[in-house]
Amino acid sequence: MRRAIWWMTTALAVVAVGGSAYAWGRQQQLNGQAMATMVNAQFDGALHNALADMESLRGALASAMLVADPVSFDRHLSDVAKFAYAGENDLSRLPSNISADHNMNEFLHTVDSQVEHWMISNQNPGAASVQQALTSYYNRAGNVISGLERIVNAPRTTASFWTDGRQLAPAARDGLARLEQSLGTMVSDASIHSSATSGKSKVASPILVQSTDAVKRVEAAAGVDKTAEWKAQLHTTGENAPYYVVSGDTKRGSVRAEVSATTGKLISYHLTRPIGVAKYDFAQAATDAQAWLAHQGYHQVVRADAGNTDGIARFAYQPMISGLPVLDSSFNVVVALDNGQVIGFYEQGKLPPTSLPKVTKALSANALRAKLGPKFHMQSERKVIVENPNGNWVQAMAYEGVLGDEPYRVIIDLQTGHELRVDRLG
Repeated sequence: MRRAIWWMTTALAVVAVGGSAYAWGRQQQLNGQAMATMVNAQFDGALHNALADMESLRGALASAMLVADPVSFDRHLSDVAKFAYAGENDLSRLPSNISADHNMNEFLHTVDSQVEHWMISNQNPGAASVQQALTSYYNRAGNVISGLERIVNAPRTTASFWTDGRQLAPAARDGLARLEQSLGTMVSDASIHSSATSGKSKVASPILVQSTDAVKRVEAAAGVDKTAEWKAQLHTTGENAPYYVVSGDTKRGSVRAEVSATTGKLISYHLTRPIGVAKYDFAQAATDAQAWLAHQGYHQVVRADAGNTDGIARFAYQPMISGLPVLDSSFNVVVALDNGQVIGFYEQGKLPPTSLPKVTKALSANALRAKLGPKFHMQSERKVIVENPNGNWVQAMAYEGVLGDEPYRVIIDLQTGHELRVDRLG
């Protein structure tokens, strides 16, 4: 009798332990499924948002191409910049192990920077170069939309999709890789076409700055210190390469910035956050913008343009080297007029030299003026620093005047007397 009771007790204990283990295992399985569901929902949301923003971006680009009125053109450009930046944020939400989105980010950042420049410089909507760029952006946006649609609409098995959360990842990763390759081919073709006319290949700059230092650089610009989760990705191609793309979140909003891997200087900075009612003094914002620029290491600058729309002020500064202005390069600071906070910065053109280019033997003033055509009525002249067709920074004379009734600027190399280029002004 006692033996039977002992065996029954043992059996019940085994059943109880087994039941507890099964319940624990089942709970772990349910927890895993819940986590997979959450991750895939986040992934799906990021892709759908990116697709929606790309469609809106393409629509805004089309609107910009269809108008000739400068006010309407600027309004559409503002929409283009908004959707391009939103697309960058959507792509940053993709899981780190599958976010093969370098070329897409490069494309969106290029669009954002270019339209900002057009708005600041009051670019003519009908200019051939503007229309050509808009057409290129429009076509490329269409390619991105087609690629994202294939990923978003890809058929998936519900059971395998929700079991471990890995069914979508390979399909999305492969789709993004194909899309990246197509965009990369377009970039490569453009680079080949450009280099064929340059006559001189660019020598790669050395990588002297570590990723941790790049994060600290952006940390200082943003005025935050909790950046343990921030990421820094090295880019070795494109303008201003090599550079780091630093991204992360703060209490104020999400940050994306670029830092030179050679000099450690800030190249671009964007803080995404809601903009409140404008109540900050515009003149004070201008003072703050130049002070912020100096804090980033850009001390010798002169303000070239300023404006404000939708509660946001934009200031463009031209760099100065030993008192000489650098053409084709500008530092642009964006200030939110709800509280005066700097929410954006980018360098337009190439980073200028840190010292004045040497001139071994400059031509005389009369010899330089003799290079001008007889029908050009010169009204002003100034010494500048400019990049020549070979990619070298040189000292030059910029002559502004009129040919008939049309304003022009002629730039002549101070040392060789060669005409570097002719710009039509206005």
